[in-house]
Amino acid sequence: MTGDNYRDWAERLGNVEEMLEKPEMRTQVTRIRDRARNFRSEFKRQAKEPQWDLVRLQVLTPLNELREQVNQELLRHESSEALVPIDRDPVPSKFSELVKRYYEKLGKSE
Repeated sequence: MTGDNYRDWAERLGNVEEMLEKPEMRTQVTRIRDRARNFRSEFKRQAKEPQWDLVRLQVLTPLNELREQVNQELLRHESSEALVPIDRDPVPSKFSELVKRYYEKLGKSE
């Protein structure tokens, strides 16, 4: 948001948006880019650091969720035998950390 590489990052995200086939995923990327652009313009206008907790909530978390969706789509397309849940609803962001810890604990038990 505040660095010199913002323009490259936003351009790469735009490239991702163009490659996505599903309209709902493209819409997610558009929303993420718009939010990031808003944070960037606020930073440029007011010359003060963004509220990083909001950046995490509105940009980083949705971007990570989208990355997971893209990974699942890639797995579906790469192999007909891939073990990927079909039409699985994403975990709401407020519960994602709990679900992650649950599966980590589950994997550690015998």
